[in-house]
Amino acid sequence: MPRLSKPGTGRQSARLSPQFRELTAAFDAERARLAETAPDEVDPALVVVFDLAGTVQDFQNAIDKIDGFEFLSQLLGDRTDPDDDFHMTEREAGRTNKPVQHSLYMVMSSAKAIDELLRLFALWQADPSAKFEHGLGKFKDAFHQLTSIRRWGPEDRIRETGLRERWQETLNMIGQSVSTVRVEVELWYRRDSSQRAAAESHVEQVIAASGGRILDRSQIGDITYHALLAELPIQQVRTVLTDGAAAIRLLTTDDVMFVSPFTPMTVAPAATDPVAEVRLPAGERVEGLPRVALLDGLPFQNHDALTGRLMIDDPEDLGDNYSNAARNHGTAMASLIIHGDLSAPAEPLDRPLYVRPIMRPHELSTTHEQVNPERLFPDLLHRAIRRIQEGEGGRDATAPSVRIVNLSIGAQARALARRMSPVGRLLDWLAHTYNLLFIVSAGNHTAPITIPATSASTVETARHAATRAVHEKSILKGILPPGDALNALTIGATHNDGLGDTETSDAVWDITDPGAPAYYGATGPGVDRSIKPDLHHIGGRALYVRPVIVPGQDKVDLELAHTALTGPGLQVAAPGRSGATNRTIFTFGTSNATALVTREASRLFDILEADVDGKEDSPLPGPEYHPLLVRALLTHASSWGEWEARFRRDLGIPAQDARRKLSAMLGYGRLDTARLGAAATNRAVLIAGGRIGGDQRHTYELPLPPSLRSRAAWHRFTITLAYAVPTVGQLTRYRGAKVYFDTPDTKLAAGDRIEGEHFTVRRGSLQHELVQGSRAMTFGDGDAFPIHVECMDDAQHLPKKKNVRYALVVSIETAEEVSTTIHDEVRARLRQQARERAQERVRS
Repeated sequence: MPRLSKPGTGRQSARLSPQFRELTAAFDAERARLAETAPDEVDPALVVVFDLAGTVQDFQNAIDKIDGFEFLSQLLGDRTDPDDDFHMTEREAGRTNKPVQHSLYMVMSSAKAIDELLRLFALWQADPSAKFEHGLGKFKDAFHQLTSIRRWGPEDRIRETGLRERWQETLNMIGQSVSTVRVEVELWYRRDSSQRAAAESHVEQVIAASGGRILDRSQIGDITYHALLAELPIQQVRTVLTDGAAAIRLLTTDDVMFVSPFTPMTVAPAATDPVAEVRLPAGERVEGLPRVALLDGLPFQNHDALTGRLMIDDPEDLGDNYSNAARNHGTAMASLIIHGDLSAPAEPLDRPLYVRPIMRPHELSTTHEQVNPERLFPDLLHRAIRRIQEGEGGRDATAPSVRIVNLSIGAQARALARRMSPVGRLLDWLAHTYNLLFIVSAGNHTAPITIPATSASTVETARHAATRAVHEKSILKGILPPGDALNALTIGATHNDGLGDTETSDAVWDITDPGAPAYYGATGPGVDRSIKPDLHHIGGRALYVRPVIVPGQDKVDLELAHTALTGPGLQVAAPGRSGATNRTIFTFGTSNATALVTREASRLFDILEADVDGKEDSPLPGPEYHPLLVRALLTHASSWGEWEARFRRDLGIPAQDARRKLSAMLGYGRLDTARLGAAATNRAVLIAGGRIGGDQRHTYELPLPPSLRSRAAWHRFTITLAYAVPTVGQLTRYRGAKVYFDTPDTKLAAGDRIEGEHFTVRRGSLQHELVQGSRAMTFGDGDAFPIHVECMDDAQHLPKKKNVRYALVVSIETAEEVSTTIHDEVRARLRQQARERAQERVRS
């Protein structure tokens, strides 16, 4: 692995001494400013940034050892070009041109603490090998790697939030007709509650002094989240765009970490007057406890497809002002979860669907819906889930039986590239704490696709050009929060539905390959280059308007066509005019795919809870493992299939780069529902659940079927591991522990690893690997294929008494013409092992 080459002590002294002097001067200036209003001398507190090339393990612990320092957060810094001071070297090649990765450590500091830091820096300058006081030794490593030390400034607070760009759009489009804008102000989360209160009060004063006001506030200590929803006068926008970020007081306030544009998700109806009808048999009211929760808009509960099947919990009485014409998105999602695609409806869910509305009609349009614009989105979700699982206001939990949460809506802003979004952090904590399976949409990007005009002559040339254009703009089509959450299952969309062949006019094109990832879907990777979206499922076909090419035109835009009334797309329930209760429309989107995956997840829960194995079989893992098992089983039934060859060809990706690049685009592939919930005579599927502690290894052994011994035929091993990762909100590495299975034994498997790239699949909390081959396997009677599950520290040390819950799914398969006895062979061997273990227990 490349190593970081660092400058010597003398060079670091020359580089950093002026920066330390600037920092000291900043404290002096702040002390003088405070003295004008404070009768007593005040030691100011400023946020200081340590910009390190690379990282220093456990540096945050050393920071907290100095009186006056409080570690706040670590962010992923920019990659910089190598220079003579910092560059990467390799053992044989020497200095390389590889970029240098940086880490930013944000520290709340007093002037007294800076004096102590200067003392340590002077000791290090005099003798780099000098012994520091207990716990401070990490500062020597930090001084070696420190590229700069400075204050957290106005530009830092908006650099990746998109604030400047969004404000410019606001002025360009509606600047003359609005008097205020809304922003989410995220404060540094201080450990002391009195300091948090003081910081919030100060920021509120700054906002009020500018003519603004606070609309909502939230503190969620479990994810170190402290934020205000504020309304600012439009003059603040003009000032920033004209004079820069430092021109307004809010962006120079040290208590503020980030200021983001507040953009609650808005959904427009696919059609305002649905005309298609659906005839469903009259259903009786569904009784029982809900397993699935839908957090979305308020459905039209009197629709023929939904009546008697919903348990609506509306604590804010949104239904009082929620017209039927606006009840589109929640109705569509409920319809898909309960029935699937109404073009080919399946057996409906046999439990009621719990619905908590978190959207409301848009204030400017009676048919549009919007996530509550008066509430911070993380706080809204936090309270909704706590109400479901714990209750609120002294009342009992509303639906503690819920194990699956469908979230087909999210934030419209791009997730911060340097860290997990606040709502992503929240879902990770909620999933781990309440043992829930969150199924979340990756998000849609429906802007036109721009392609060269020369490529718009035929459907086929337009298809290839669109594929390349979407790939080139993938960084702008990234996963939308909370789809970045590690403990959630994030869903992308494929281009198919159940409608079948439809007649279309010459004015529209179907430019997407059947079953391929939809162009409108958000693309990965996730935070820290983890797999996102996790998998893809049916989202509905989307057609594009055939462009009109003007002579001399270099580029053309492919715009989505309106097909809600005629299809194609997924057929879903919709509110009709004049009280009609059987209207439907056709839609597409990752929201649809998410709802359909939620439906499949509920079906898997039915199978796990039934536990229909024979008496000789070991019992299935208990309910505490079911959310993780379902997450693993859904992924286990997913693969790239023909996608790899197609995208390598269309994008011209070299073979050596294919798996790494395609992992970011394709996740773990397309879900094959035919492989869910059942094995086959030529396939054996084994599942397990367990808890593992730090530095432990659990070994599972898959019996090798004799019918595959010494046969040169196609076979495949698939291994999927899902775990509930504990998270550390302030750190870039984020995971409190890392659970993974070791590299499969490809020699014993007589095959090669395919699809997901080796390093990428271990970056999240869901690992899915395939080993495939056609060479003959050599093994003896009773031999097994080992899978080693291990746990190690990641962002922090996992305490001895703490463990991590995980689920494992393993399968072996071959073609039917090779063997139809694999399932029975593996099952017989497992039963024999169970009998042998029982006999050993009796003898002991």
